[in-house]
Amino acid sequence: MPTLQNIIAKKYFEKLRAAPDLDETKVAQLAELFSASKKLKADDLVKIFSLPPGSDLK
Repeated sequence: MPTLQNIIAKKYFEKLRAAPDLDETKVAQLAELFSASKKLKADDLVKIFSLPPGSDLK
């Protein structure tokens, strides 16, 4: 059974995928970052949003 956090995250990423400002690559990178078991860091978010479209996070 999914947790409340998983349900909210799923809806959140569905809305992000529908947004015209973000490409699928960035949404996928964000989903991976949010699903990681470690704490979310601001630097990781900056890396994702400062990359050119279609780039991979290293």
